[in-house]
Amino acid sequence: MARRRLLSDDAWAQLLAPPTDERAIVRHYTLSPEDLALIAEKRTDATRLGFALMFCYLRYPGRVRPAKNLPNPS
Repeated sequence: MARRRLLSDDAWAQLLAPPTDERAIVRHYTLSPEDLALIAEKRTDATRLGFALMFCYLRYPGRVRPAKNLPNPS
């Protein structure tokens, strides 16, 4: 049985494409002190870098952080 496509190729590309404007990049990829503490627990520099990159990437495409975890804009 064929699956029905819910989104077009363009819609998928728009949904999963990383942001390109500076404000969106800063909003999605700035690490909080709590994030940095979690990253610092990893053993090696390579592991910390990989964890930080995955942590930042997984926040954006299709993953929304709860409002209580967002930084205060003031």
